[in-house]
Amino acid sequence: MDAAGSATRSARPVFDALASRRFVVVSGKGGVGRTTVAAMCGLELAARGAKVLVATTGHDDRLGWMLGSATLTDKPLRVAEGLFVQRLFAPTCIREYGALVLRSARVSSLVFDNRIVARLMRAIPGLDDFSLLGKAWHEAFRGGDYDVVVFDGPATGHLLYTLGVPRAILSTIAPGPLVREAELMQRHLEDTERTAAVLVGLPERWPLTELDELGVALRQQVGLPVAAVVVNGLWPHACPGQQGLHAGDAAAAALQRLADAAAVGARQRQELAAWRAASGASRSTVVTLPWRFDGAGSIAALRSLAEHGVVVDQPEVAT
Repeated sequence: MDAAGSATRSARPVFDALASRRFVVVSGKGGVGRTTVAAMCGLELAARGAKVLVATTGHDDRLGWMLGSATLTDKPLRVAEGLFVQRLFAPTCIREYGALVLRSARVSSLVFDNRIVARLMRAIPGLDDFSLLGKAWHEAFRGGDYDVVVFDGPATGHLLYTLGVPRAILSTIAPGPLVREAELMQRHLEDTERTAAVLVGLPERWPLTELDELGVALRQQVGLPVAAVVVNGLWPHACPGQQGLHAGDAAAAALQRLADAAAVGARQRQELAAWRAASGASRSTVVTLPWRFDGAGSIAALRSLAEHGVVVDQPEVAT
């Protein structure tokens, strides 16, 4: 039983369920650990026997670093048994899509590397977003190289726009190859058995309330189901007793710092319980991950993080 009055259980079944999907979209505001959760999910799904690609839209190499690679490129890179990572780069994705449509990589390069065509392409609203989403979707459903694709997508503010591009294409563009792609992509986004979102936030009530709103919008505007809300960075809420220690003892000072940290953890749990009791969070599975003071910059750390993740059931008493 958690200090906030909620029952807890292992998060393993959550990863088991995600391993049966083909396309997992991970999102949350910047700085909440979105890429960390995407990397952790990739490792857990690969450990269950799936061949997994974690594809990120991020502009740095963090995804590669935490999985032991010095760099991250626009080509898939194997980082562990069954696990590959890749940065999605819009111009490359557009050229690859062109090769699929034109049935020739050489012709695609001639067309899309042309400066005039490139300038026209940059003027088309939403094309970059459609190409990034489309690349991840293609690898999940049509490429045939992976069992699961984990899409470390854009931050919360941009996610709805990106995922809404297929519907926008269907409602505004004349029938043709792009519309056929958008139609198939939208059908897969709405497939609750093969596609799901994982939303990531910190243990503060109002940011988590924003995730509730995002989850509702994803269901209503995109048709995308939310498999889990991951509450990242939960501090400990207990520390050893201080009996027998004097105020001047170094150990007492250290324990006081632990007590201060535990007070933060207790407040976070109260915030979490209040959010769970007052919001629509009961519609989604909620997983909490502990704060790691040494970070999550290695495969071992990511596996430990997943091992200590727990599902928090609905609070028994609202706080």
